[in-house]
Amino acid sequence: IPAEAWKKLGDAKWPNLQEVDLYCCFLENGAGAAEALQAVASACPSLTKLNLYACREIPAEAWKKLGDAKWPNLQEVDLLYCFQENGAGAAEALQAVASAGPSLKKL
Repeated sequence: IPAEAWKKLGDAKWPNLQEVDLYCCFLENGAGAAEALQAVASACPSLTKLNLYACREIPAEAWKKLGDAKWPNLQEVDLLYCFQENGAGAAEALQAVASAGPSLKKL
């Protein structure tokens, strides 16, 4: 997905969206990751599942976009292979997950 396409999510509001699956969307290229993560963080208050499996090219700066996320119903997060080759951004990702909500069951 081209970076320009991710920018279209800027004003998105999905109050009932429960699952976001970005499986391998940023496997080869991190362009647009900041916009995607910002949209997930701000537009999905009912999120229960977030799959970022193998999104290993998300830049460290983009992970910070999850910092203000409030997901009280979040139960499952998949970050497998996101930091396999580079740990940049791992602290920000884990901090966002840790502070997002009390319902987490699977990480």
